[in-house]
Amino acid sequence: MTLKAALPVSILSLSLILGACGSSPSSLGSTPQTGGTDPAPTQAQQAQPVGGDMTPLFGDHGMPAPYKDRIPAQPSDLWAPLPDQPVGTQSLRPQATDKTVRVYYSNPLPASSAYRDGGAFHAILMANLLGQYDNVKVIRAPISQYRSADARSSLRTFYIGTVFDEALPTAFMDDVKSGAPVTWLGYNIWKLGDMSALGLQYKSLHTALTPTDIAAAYNTVNYKGYNYKKFMGPQEMIEVSADPAKTQTLAVARDAAGDAIPYLVRSKNFYYVADNPFQYIHPTDRYLVMADSLKTMLGDTGTATCKKQAILRLEDISAINGPQGLSNTLDVISALKVPFAMTVIPESYYNGVSYPWTGNVQSLLEVYRAVIMGGLVIQHGTTHNYHGLRDPEGNSAEEWEFWDKENNKSLDKLNPKTTQQRIQQGRLTLLQLGLWPQMWTTPHYEADVSLYPAINKIYPKVIERRMYAADGIREGQFFPYPVRDVYGTLVVPENLGNIQPTYRSDAVLEAAEANKGLSCAYASVFVHPYLMADNYAGADKLTKASLTALITGIQAKGYTFVNPLNVTTRTLK
Repeated sequence: MTLKAALPVSILSLSLILGACGSSPSSLGSTPQTGGTDPAPTQAQQAQPVGGDMTPLFGDHGMPAPYKDRIPAQPSDLWAPLPDQPVGTQSLRPQATDKTVRVYYSNPLPASSAYRDGGAFHAILMANLLGQYDNVKVIRAPISQYRSADARSSLRTFYIGTVFDEALPTAFMDDVKSGAPVTWLGYNIWKLGDMSALGLQYKSLHTALTPTDIAAAYNTVNYKGYNYKKFMGPQEMIEVSADPAKTQTLAVARDAAGDAIPYLVRSKNFYYVADNPFQYIHPTDRYLVMADSLKTMLGDTGTATCKKQAILRLEDISAINGPQGLSNTLDVISALKVPFAMTVIPESYYNGVSYPWTGNVQSLLEVYRAVIMGGLVIQHGTTHNYHGLRDPEGNSAEEWEFWDKENNKSLDKLNPKTTQQRIQQGRLTLLQLGLWPQMWTTPHYEADVSLYPAINKIYPKVIERRMYAADGIREGQFFPYPVRDVYGTLVVPENLGNIQPTYRSDAVLEAAEANKGLSCAYASVFVHPYLMADNYAGADKLTKASLTALITGIQAKGYTFVNPLNVTTRTLK
């Protein structure tokens, strides 16, 4: 029986639907593409975004108005200015022991295509995850550039199939069948034909487009005893059968009826992942299955000595706010004796008016108290708004600074040189206050990717989620462990989110639970201290009791809080 005959009815039906819309039905068949014809997308592909992080982080908290009882600082209140000194250099990777990993992705679709498949973009996300190791060299390329024995000469090769039924190099498929260490994600597994030697057989592509079908689909992935959830949007899941005598199923996908199919399956050196785990990612997503299983795929033998680590970050420390929220927060931290960090905004503006730290001694003294307690100072932009960049500039802590969010584009006045100057201006402001910032967090986690090298020159280590871009796609990614990303930045994870009106402590703790069973697990959360002010009445209000419960709840899951400055990547042995 030919592969085309074995394809599920749903695929053949989709080909007819797309054909009626002007796509070629043959582009969804099994015949390799020739003559410049590009494979057509499935309906689910067209309906879902290619991008990454779906977590809402910076919604409306009901930012408080400027503190009215500000008192200017006296010279005796201020700490002595600090000299500027490097915060550390990027560690050199031991080139002599580099281990090469290849990431191949679907050939980019032409610019005229009605949709972007995301292959090149998702290869960046995969490379970032592989950056958890300081001695792994990642090579990214479209699958058309594969050459015979590439997979056999590498520690591991990944193929991310995002273009349905695209032509694949014969050399690649031959190397897979010969036992080369390959991990295959998503589409086109049927191109291998007879997989009996691997103990696998292609069965079906399950597509869910309507709300009813999505609710009934394979939305749950069970891995290491936890049920990870796919985002409830248009989706697909590829079904293969796995011979238990020849394979090991490491994760299963279940639908609403409880039926299970392999999600992550291993056959000697070959691994198969039944969808694209980089779409629709969120804190308890099956993306974590992919992120964690990389350790097994690369033969990491050092995970047994890892400890679960947690990170607490106090966010948006601004001279606009009064001292009480931060004071209450520090009372809790002092009682629990946990390490912490705080992102400090050097220069604050509200309705165009400057609010310097020297004009709010009460809040500045609480920042000093935090440093005395061991709190790590992190520079959080320079103004955390568009001051000097565009009009209207908005208010500090509410607006972006290194990305024009309203127009979804880069800011005309920012380039690598002016960005470095702007960051250095904020850094010097903090140093003049006697505060030594040693890490960076980008306001609202967004900057044009061309600015990352400029940030690296001052702060090679950051704590944040990040935006990445390729092939006309710009989306975000969070990390469940520290990585050195494709821009050379050491990114300390923030993977639990923060307290919001629609994302409360129970959601944060559930995200910590989702990470608990992973190897070398992290639980990194941030909170806004103004939520702790007695007069704050928002739906996301925190109290000393609720913050204590959040921190101890994370500890109860086996995590130990650490200083993020001490967090780094690992060496693959």
